[in-house]
Amino acid sequence: MKYDQHFLQDFETAKKIVSFLDIKKNEKILEIGPGKGILTQYLHEKVTLTEIDKRLYKGLKEKFPQFKVINGNVLNYNEEFDKIISNVPYSICEPLMNKLLRMQFKKAILMFPEKFMTKGLLSLVMPHFFEIRDLLTVSKNLFYPVPKINSKILEIKKRSLNNKEKILLSIYLQSDKKLKNVFDSDLSFKDKRIYQMNFDEWKELVVRLGL
Repeated sequence: MKYDQHFLQDFETAKKIVSFLDIKKNEKILEIGPGKGILTQYLHEKVTLTEIDKRLYKGLKEKFPQFKVINGNVLNYNEEFDKIISNVPYSICEPLMNKLLRMQFKKAILMFPEKFMTKGLLSLVMPHFFEIRDLLTVSKNLFYPVPKINSKILEIKKRSLNNKEKILLSIYLQSDKKLKNVFDSDLSFKDKRIYQMNFDEWKELVVRLGL
């Protein structure tokens, strides 16, 4: 698979996933990587679809002429939406979470691999930036091609950050800078660029911030 996509095949599950979005009148909706449109068919109001695969893009244009369909990478697309929904391609799971940090939205309903955000750096920092709620487990057998693991439906909303969390977010978003240039401390790894910090160093930073 060129874009590491696994397509949901079960219509009842798709309908349930869209229901979590709770679309209100006049809300702007973004669906990322609609594929063949199994979620899209249950969307309404002001919908934009972003699909990187040209073949799938053409099919979506024909199937959903009432919606705005864009052929491109959502990571390069900048527009604000009220709500976001996606069966997220595996290859952009982490980059998409990082993009959401820079976006304003009310709610995102995203389907990720089951173990995503349960370990590693994202599991440490993302709960400080978002309210994350586990809504549903989706069996791997409901997808084609069948992935190796089940999927999880997560509800994601922006949190109101306290001052310490704002500092953590500022550090996280300036990954190309040296830590000492964005955070005044005596930490032993302060000369490292932020993207070079390992998990234990991030844990130490979070503790130093008092989070």
